[in-house]
Amino acid sequence: MYIRTVAFEVIPEDKDIFLAKMKKDTASMKTFAGCHSAEAWFSESKDRLVFQLVSKWTEKKAFQAWLKRPEHLQKHRDAYRAEKEGTAKPSLVLSKTGQEFVLIDEETTPPS
Repeated sequence: MYIRTVAFEVIPEDKDIFLAKMKKDTASMKTFAGCHSAEAWFSESKDRLVFQLVSKWTEKKAFQAWLKRPEHLQKHRDAYRAEKEGTAKPSLVLSKTGQEFVLIDEETTPPS
């Protein structure tokens, strides 16, 4: 099993916009082949807002296939083009960090 987490620190004023994105992404993941589960969480303080996306997959290849779906790639192409043309909107995301995990089971061997 492969687990992927991604934390997004977001501009607090854009909470509703990013909340909608997280709901859309988790719904998409849950219906994608190879996804066991997907959840989005958030932590909010006076001046900081962080969303945490946690997804569990049969294997890393399944998660990578979700990333490579046509609509996702097109959004990145459009954003790159807008940035290149100077028409890009300011990013809602202040920082993004991801981690990946593999389930420890009888077949897992520790690194040497």
